[in-house]
Amino acid sequence: MFAFLLPFLQEPPPLPTAVTTTVDVKSFLLNALFAIIWAIVAAICFAIIIPIALKLYNLLTPGIDEMQELKNGNVAVAIVLFGFILSMTLVVIAIFLK
Repeated sequence: MFAFLLPFLQEPPPLPTAVTTTVDVKSFLLNALFAIIWAIVAAICFAIIIPIALKLYNLLTPGIDEMQELKNGNVAVAIVLFGFILSMTLVVIAIFLK
């Protein structure tokens, strides 16, 4: 009945002993460079994809001007656009990580 508690009732694993490690500066700098390049590529892709997606969304909703509604303070439109932009971001990330 309480089988789910068994992992908590067992003795915890031993703590690792202190090991002296050296920092590989070359590997660190290379990884940092790749991270910076990846961030630049992602920013460029998002700067291209998000305006195209917003234009497509605007074409799919002909009865409403989303930007004018945002200027008027319509929170519902802001939430919907946030969800749309977030979903487009997740699609782009999924393509990048594939």
